[in-house]
Amino acid sequence: MSILVVEDDPSLGSLICDALRSAHQTPVLASDGEAGLISAGTGFHKAIILDAMLPSYSGFEICQRLREGGVTTPILFLTCRDSEADIIRGLRLGADDYMTKPFSTAEMIARIEALIRRGTGYTPQDELVFGNLRVRTAQRQLFCDASLIELTMREYTLIHALMLARGQALSRDTLLDRVWGDDESHTTNVVDVYVSYLRRKLKAAGSSVGITTVRGFGFRLDISALDS
Repeated sequence: MSILVVEDDPSLGSLICDALRSAHQTPVLASDGEAGLISAGTGFHKAIILDAMLPSYSGFEICQRLREGGVTTPILFLTCRDSEADIIRGLRLGADDYMTKPFSTAEMIARIEALIRRGTGYTPQDELVFGNLRVRTAQRQLFCDASLIELTMREYTLIHALMLARGQALSRDTLLDRVWGDDESHTTNVVDVYVSYLRRKLKAAGSSVGITTVRGFGFRLDISALDS
């Protein structure tokens, strides 16, 4: 498994990745917040090194979304945000360790190796809630109020991604990557097909939440938007 490095400074990202390689680790570099969130959400990494100040999503937002989504991968913040308030914020959002820049690459390696050895003591939030929808992440189940909505694995992964976005729009390409991964046999049309499946199931369950089409871009969850 690899170590995800989310860093928008190219030279610093290269430095961190080179240091990881020298320690016989396999780094994967994401250069903005959206790419970092998508990659981190796959669960394919054994640890994450996360900057706080990033384009698209801040490191704090990424950390919060991952923990709310049940991702328990150890997270090390590596950032110039060095105030006590920032450090407390990062740790309370679910980070396992926090380092400030400038930093020693040797110390960074030691800290990330320690996190990998012991795993994480973070206990994930078991539920995501939006309107009267509730996702139980450990069981991979979707409820409308108290009623279970039966989903295929693809449908669950799709609604989980939309729930994790908390009403923000996700592009078709983002959803395709997050739900179907590196399966190149699918195009973005499959996203529309599965959105239609979910819409029918949400409507049948009487959900107050619908999936709205963002024209020319993708989809988002909305309250009382069942037919959008």
